Amino acid sequence: MINSGGKRSQSLLLIGVWVNRNWILGNWIKEIQSRSEGRARIHWVASVFAKKHFWEKFVKFPLPTFGAYFFSYPSIFESYLISNPNRYRYRSIVNYTHNLDELGSLNHQVQILNQAHSIHFNCSADSNALIEAGLDATKVRLVFGAVDSDCRMQKNIQREPKTILLASRFSERKGLSILPEVVKLLPDWKFIILGRGWEEFLKKSNLASNQNIEYRFFSKESRNIAMSRATLFLSLSTLEGGPIPLIESMSMGVMPVVTNTGFAPDIIVDGENGIIVPNPPTATQVQSAILRAVNLKGSTQNSVKHLTWDRLTQIVMADAIDIWDKISQ
Repeated sequence: MINSGGKRSQSLLLIGVWVNRNWILGNWIKEIQSRSEGRARIHWVASVFAKKHFWEKFVKFPLPTFGAYFFSYPSIFESYLISNPNRYRYRSIVNYTHNLDELGSLNHQVQILNQAHSIHFNCSADSNALIEAGLDATKVRLVFGAVDSDCRMQKNIQREPKTILLASRFSERKGLSILPEVVKLLPDWKFIILGRGWEEFLKKSNLASNQNIEYRFFSKESRNIAMSRATLFLSLSTLEGGPIPLIESMSMGVMPVVTNTGFAPDIIVDGENGIIVPNPPTATQVQSAILRAVNLKGSTQNSVKHLTWDRLTQIVMADAIDIWDKISQ
């Protein structure tokens, strides 16, 4: 067994939330596990352990004993750290997607995260804010995520001019209140929406009956088709760690127009390989950015070609090896 006997110090437990096992973070740890050369296993926990509600912080459940741990959320790490500090302190790698209210103040986050071995940030804005608040900079890794290995151009599909892709689950932080006005300002543009949970919004905003709106549920096949068709990628989000669809679409040659959040400023050189708009933007600012972006000539593929699952796994496993070495000393 990977976590028995003398091999325990060279084992990594990847902890993810059950409800996300088929979404971005679930896929994230699956990709790491598949490249770990048998040294890592996945352990799913219920969403209750992500401390989404106040009372959930009191719920404890033991994890198997491993040499090192990778927590997909800081709140999961905090819960287990409190329950067994001797096991998880300085032996844990914490994935930090983006700052959320449930994580507490920056000072509180620093107090917790300084007890990890390392923190893997999706963007430099979050890491810089926490370093300024007192996080040990030597613990910081910038990972930016990775382009799905199954994300590929469809050779039998042609790029469609004046076609904009939005790809995400629907949520309040996606900044979609201005989308109806953006659609109105661009009457000769098509909008492909890829995701889940958009039905009520599209109905209430009267976009469901708009002939320029095409709504598709997310799957790897629908993603590859949509990203092969689209001219531009649009994200209006007010808060992101990524978004991952940004780098996936860029890998397929789609020019981005995105708000100034997440890793957009780390990936995009404004006016070259995309346009970054204010956060939050006005509809007219988005319209202007779209009309500019369609004429850009910079390479989106070259900007993200280094963001692979192999690279990300190497970062994770390098930290795991460092933990194992320290345990064995």
